Amino acid sequence: MEYLKGDAECKRADEISQERFSIPSLSLMEETALLSFMKLKDMLKKDTSVLFLTGGGNNGADALALARICRINGYNNICIYTPDYSRRSRENEIQLECCRALSIPFADDIVPSDILIDGLLGVGIRGTLRERESEIIDKVNGKDFYVVSVDLPSGLCDSCFNNAVIADETYTFGCRKRCMYALGNRKYCGKISVLNPSFPQEVLNEIPSRNISLHDASGYCRLTLESDDYKVTRGRVAVIGGSAEYVGAVRLSAKAALKAGSGMVTVFTDANIISLVSLDCGASVMVRPFEDFFSMHDSFDAVLLGPGLGRGEMQRRLVERIASLPLRTLVLDADAIRLLGGKCSADQFILTPHVGEFRSLSGKDGYQSPDEFYDTLIETGHRLDASIILKADAVYLCEGERIRIVDGQNPYLGTAGSGDVLSGITASIAALGREDIINAVLLHQLSGSEAHEKLGCYTSDELIGIMGAIR
Repeated sequence: MEYLKGDAECKRADEISQERFSIPSLSLMEETALLSFMKLKDMLKKDTSVLFLTGGGNNGADALALARICRINGYNNICIYTPDYSRRSRENEIQLECCRALSIPFADDIVPSDILIDGLLGVGIRGTLRERESEIIDKVNGKDFYVVSVDLPSGLCDSCFNNAVIADETYTFGCRKRCMYALGNRKYCGKISVLNPSFPQEVLNEIPSRNISLHDASGYCRLTLESDDYKVTRGRVAVIGGSAEYVGAVRLSAKAALKAGSGMVTVFTDANIISLVSLDCGASVMVRPFEDFFSMHDSFDAVLLGPGLGRGEMQRRLVERIASLPLRTLVLDADAIRLLGGKCSADQFILTPHVGEFRSLSGKDGYQSPDEFYDTLIETGHRLDASIILKADAVYLCEGERIRIVDGQNPYLGTAGSGDVLSGITASIAALGREDIINAVLLHQLSGSEAHEKLGCYTSDELIGIMGAIR
């Protein structure tokens, strides 16, 4: 687990390192450039052409220092493109003079190269880009480079969603930045590596940051059961959904809940498709009509409502009626999210929207900045008194003021029914009541990675089978 920091917090870490620990700015810059070179040289041959795109600030100075180190180490097929700036930072001027003294060529524009080092803009951006920078970024994205961004892709920042360089790799310094993981921004960063340019660890620890953290597979806790556990103590799940038009979703959720460890799973569905759902789910899952749920609702540890439900008036009344019941846990997914009329009466309320469904929940079509996106996620959770699992290019779990991000980077999970599998896993883990709900997201991601490794492209049915083995 790693806390993400904002632009101002990262700049403050740099300042404290200089002020309190007397580490010169140029020393930090040299360390940054050297660490970047050590990573970069693995992909360099002596004839590899490299274009260094540098701005006028310290991010540009980092890239200039990297160009100098490449030249000194015998990589001569390099050149620098730096737009004219009336003002440059002191460090930028020093590094620029070093590059000129070494006779590194300067280009007049973006020129074809094997690799482009993006050092145009750093964390100092405030607001929208100037036209010149935006045009340069468009040129970079329009050419066939392997792009490495230093610190962060040019254009990303906390205060605005901008046009940005699309990097294949990002070497970020000191810590990961929040703006990299805000909705829609992750695609700009490629593979992210964290390099620490001698920031003392106590500096990074003491800089205050929002309660937004990054989590990966190392945090997953595999299911453990007591020797006397049986079907009731392992959690009883109700899955409510399905319609004549959408039969598959409800059975995927039910199967996923079973494979995730639930001892008992009951599906409540449209009376017209009971036989079809029963046949598909197998003998381990009981299947009943919707109306039977209301006489049994207090026997379930978690209720999942929504997969394949449809969005008619009957379904709206069903969602409102179930949301008013004093359930232990209610997980709302798919169509039920759009039918939600307000808060629910369950002790624990979890929503699992995709981006479009979250737009309906929040009432916002877009966001002006990464900070606004994170604020909207928190505000929506508070308003609905719910935890939210937002499924997007990353997965965001918002509980109160805390946001935890799982950076799966597995587009193969974007297959029909994958969200139904996640909602089934979530209901199962909530029903068991012994684990952090982040485990549901991690299990889903781990299963997707394992399925891709073993099968390449895969179906949601195959994903469930893999998930059961991991669980």
